[in-house]
Amino acid sequence: MLKEWGTKWSLWPVHLVTSCCGVELAHAYACGYDAERLGSLNYGICRQTNLIIVEGAITRKMARVLKITWEQMPNPKFVIVMGACGIKGGLFWNSYHMVRPWEVVPVDVFIPGCPPTPEALIRGIVSLQRKIEGKEDFDRFEKVEVDVKAGRVRRLPPLKEFTVENPAVVPNVERFRDDYAKTLEDVLGVKVYTIGVDHYYAFVEDVRRSAEILGHLGFDNVKDVNVLDVPHEDSFIVEFTLHNYENYKLVTLAKRIERKNPKVESLSDVFPSSDYMEREMHEFFGVVFEGNSWMGKNFLLDVSTPKFPLRKDFKLESQSIEEEKPFLQDFDGNLYATKLSDELVKGDEYVLIVGPQHPGSGHMRLIVKLDGDIIKEVIPDPGYVHRGVEKIAEGRIYIKNIPLVERPCITDFANYDICYVKAIEEALGIDVSERAKYVRTILAELCRIGTHLYDAGILSIFLGHSTGFMWAFGLREFVCEALAILTGARVTGSFIVPGGLRRDVSDEKLRRVREIVLAMRKRLEKFEKIFVKNPTVVARLENVGVLSRKDAREFGIVGPFLRASNVRHDWRLKGYEAYDCVDWDVVTAEEGDSYARLLVRVEEINQSIRIIDQLVRDLPKGEMKVDMWKLTDLVLPLGEFVSCVEGARGTIYMSIVSDGESTTPYRFRMVTPSWYNLRGFIEACKGERLADLQAIYGSFGYFPPEADR
Repeated sequence: MLKEWGTKWSLWPVHLVTSCCGVELAHAYACGYDAERLGSLNYGICRQTNLIIVEGAITRKMARVLKITWEQMPNPKFVIVMGACGIKGGLFWNSYHMVRPWEVVPVDVFIPGCPPTPEALIRGIVSLQRKIEGKEDFDRFEKVEVDVKAGRVRRLPPLKEFTVENPAVVPNVERFRDDYAKTLEDVLGVKVYTIGVDHYYAFVEDVRRSAEILGHLGFDNVKDVNVLDVPHEDSFIVEFTLHNYENYKLVTLAKRIERKNPKVESLSDVFPSSDYMEREMHEFFGVVFEGNSWMGKNFLLDVSTPKFPLRKDFKLESQSIEEEKPFLQDFDGNLYATKLSDELVKGDEYVLIVGPQHPGSGHMRLIVKLDGDIIKEVIPDPGYVHRGVEKIAEGRIYIKNIPLVERPCITDFANYDICYVKAIEEALGIDVSERAKYVRTILAELCRIGTHLYDAGILSIFLGHSTGFMWAFGLREFVCEALAILTGARVTGSFIVPGGLRRDVSDEKLRRVREIVLAMRKRLEKFEKIFVKNPTVVARLENVGVLSRKDAREFGIVGPFLRASNVRHDWRLKGYEAYDCVDWDVVTAEEGDSYARLLVRVEEINQSIRIIDQLVRDLPKGEMKVDMWKLTDLVLPLGEFVSCVEGARGTIYMSIVSDGESTTPYRFRMVTPSWYNLRGFIEACKGERLADLQAIYGSFGYFPPEADR
């Protein structure tokens, strides 16, 4: 009995965050809930822990991490699994990259929810404590048969899923015509279509030459590399979308290639921002980008994942998670680390493998080449939380994809929802009331505040400043409370829909949200004094991980991390939603170092408070609620529809290709801020000391679930 009593009050979970449930896990151990009072204290080293809390999804690539962590723990050891993903797969239940945690390690307690609240996690810890005592009287899953009376009217209409067998795939449908299209035609020598506001599309034979021409016109980064699989025409359409930071214009250069031996020229040496996206498309479709040295290697996917899962002839149904399949990756045989080791033949050079485990590298592994303690090169090994959002979205009707598109970053769900529904609204010409735009903007800015505070808390942990973590997450509770008032959920609101919002929001609730946000101001000043202006924090971040203005543009960096390198670029300046109805300032810095990246986000929090204050005070009257029944059978017109918004960490880019007849997207593409910023983080590490690696990582707010998708 004494042993059980001691174990019960000494549960020390290893901080193995695996997916989006980790957002709420962090709150459970912060000052608002303080799971430590229950005898559960976070540790970072698996050999000193006796509990793993699996926070959500386990992918094929992450399974190995979970397994070896569990194997190193001393007995007795326990496992708690959080969230729908860990129980039945959740929204990703049939993805090509998902496994169930209980297929990898024995599980003691499941906690339902998507994600579970901090209270639910604490209740799960109490349940485990009672199990250790031998009192297994907590909730159990039971099979329940629902009795439906004959002739009873359904509460919801049937979802009308319809897919054309051999659809038309015509991404270059012109919406209207403007003068800039004529300018592009003159310099490119081909027909250029205007497919959206400031978005142009052209089929070209020589992609590289066309890209170089656009480079001379001021286009400085690649915003997307995409592939459309058209098997009934035996072809791929490869798209390179170039972007200009100054005028926000997008130009898509497309080339049709044979499906049998798909090859296209790489742009990675012309635009380095194209590199990682080319690797991604090579892995998912099998297209070879000639000139990119990474061809033939895995980047995001585990080596056991089925080949080319985004091709149309790969069906998710054939990869049921009920099937027996291998998924444990062999770390020791990693070809990148082996190749680097073979090249190190002189001096003090050697290779260090960092991660994938908090607090070293989050859900990503870093292969670090060192000369003494100076970083010479960093090779990222992402994909540990890749859940296959794009493939899943292509099999669901448009309205069902709203909860899906926000999962890569649940702290910033409103901005992801806005990006997705904005593409649909522009495609169908749906008008949104001014009041709905105001409330949607309020939600977006609340998420911006919450995400910046989340990143500040994680940076605090990376610097060993646990007080900063407590303050950041204590402040973030204000945001979670405000979001719950408006949407009913702390995160993953799924509240923004085409045409407006799911429900009306009263003036009284909005005034309460304004009061909550304004109450944060004084506490933010204290947080700045305790953490942001702390001499130790300044010393750890100042002049560390410098990214010049030129490099930031060249590598396609976005958001506050771009603005910290003195590039004034922010999609909110385009005036979508209600941003043209309020006064606010774009925050920039000149230093481009880790401290500047923190300071820009701190000031952006103050600007977000300023925006919310104005929006609530000037809120117009009008309708917000949308008839959800009318959204169950949406069909978008033929063509491609692209949307860009300014998420908390930067540009969110979404593309929907419609065949004009199906109720599901023919191709859905999502590129996230952390995916854009990964290359910048890698470059900023070069020449720095190994001890600064985590500080640079945290300064970029890199969020692997967002990057991996």
